Amino acid sequence: MRIYLVRHGQTNYNLKRLVQGRIDEPLNKTGIKQAKQTGQLIKQLNFKFDKIVSSPLSRAFETAYLIAKKNNYKDNIILDNLLVERDFGEYELTEIKESFPIVMQEGFNENGFEDTETLKKRIKSAISNLYLNHSDQTLILTVHAHVIRTIYVLMDENKYTYTNFYLGNCSIHVFDFDGDNFNLIETHNNEEI
Repeated sequence: MRIYLVRHGQTNYNLKRLVQGRIDEPLNKTGIKQAKQTGQLIKQLNFKFDKIVSSPLSRAFETAYLIAKKNNYKDNIILDNLLVERDFGEYELTEIKESFPIVMQEGFNENGFEDTETLKKRIKSAISNLYLNHSDQTLILTVHAHVIRTIYVLMDENKYTYTNFYLGNCSIHVFDFDGDNFNLIETHNNEEI
């Protein structure tokens, strides 16, 4: 199964460098423009896909909708609750530069915060469930930073962590999944500005 992981477009909380987590913040004007441009890029690159799957949060669903529109996708967008962003608990709407040095420490666990092992199990389960029904298909998944980062960590936890690489809004990360392992094929639209 090939998956195009697309991070949602920008929100005002992204702009303010705040932890969003499960807070349901919509795309801002820049985010809407980014999502439309990403839909256009997918069309220009001639990416063929069978289904679009989205996190239930509005910023991801809006991104999926705008990509679908640009690519004349007529099927339903599948909502998958397992693809929701990490729950940051009490740290949601705090500044990333202050919170991440605390919550991204190995083994960090606090009531209300989704620890790394739980997150990894959830995302692996989400992709495995999709594989059961779509193993021979190509899917676009519009999701969140920590969902995509988890895929990288699951692929190679010696190389990737939740904080050691850039992941831009509306970046595209192309992976193959064989039912057990992830293989990174290419990335698009992920240049740090």
